[in-house]
Amino acid sequence: MLLRPLSAALLLLATLGISRPVSAAEPAARQRLAIVKADDVKGVNGKWDRFITLSQERDIVVSLGIITESLATQDPKYVAWIKKWADSGKVEFWNHGWDHKSWTDAAGKKLSEFGGSGLEHQKDHLLKAQAAFKTATGSPYTIFGSPYNAMDGDTARALNEIPELKLIYCYPGSVVNAQLKGKVLLPMSLRGEHDGTSKPNFPKFKEDYQKKDGPALNLAAIQFHPLGFSEEGFKHYTDILDFLKAEGWTFILPTKYLELQAQATPAAKP
Repeated sequence: MLLRPLSAALLLLATLGISRPVSAAEPAARQRLAIVKADDVKGVNGKWDRFITLSQERDIVVSLGIITESLATQDPKYVAWIKKWADSGKVEFWNHGWDHKSWTDAAGKKLSEFGGSGLEHQKDHLLKAQAAFKTATGSPYTIFGSPYNAMDGDTARALNEIPELKLIYCYPGSVVNAQLKGKVLLPMSLRGEHDGTSKPNFPKFKEDYQKKDGPALNLAAIQFHPLGFSEEGFKHYTDILDFLKAEGWTFILPTKYLELQAQATPAAKP
């Protein structure tokens, strides 16, 4: 059974040792968890290092999605770069599919790697990505986020057959979410880029945030595409981070959230 985000958030307070007396008339402080979801790693690029460094300067951890076909040749420089950041404990890499392709079929229907491509195609791409990442790092991915955020019933069936993939990035309320079994969902509850891919806009983010903010907003994966950031884009990104920190959000890695879920779930009775 999945816990509501508030339960994990309250557990995080205890884990971090954050507590204070609360009077009967005073509501308990609300702890909110944010996960930075950055898409489309496909090689060593200075923009990724800058993105990570700007985040770390604010004591913020990040998760990076790899288009895993980029690991097909196991380039030593690229593999070393991944290992360096993974070993830092400040970065987690996740399965962003194999090739991130989209196409139009003979009938004119738009398809993508995990949208309408069929169970066999999707499972094959997931497993190829898992194997390539394991060859590079020694461990398989535990997190999945689909290209274009497209998922269908076949995606759910394929993911359900791969227990290594425990955490799934998703849109809140998607019908596919209910078909996933034994997975922990990471809902993209706040939009990171309001002017299009790779174009964060802090004023628009803040306006949207203020409309959504409320008791139910306790967990948010926030998507960015740093490879396409302009200089202005990096500034808007850091403004978003600074704003959320000022609002009291705690940034965590996906597997930390998985750990909190496991700790908060009552053990099954024998």
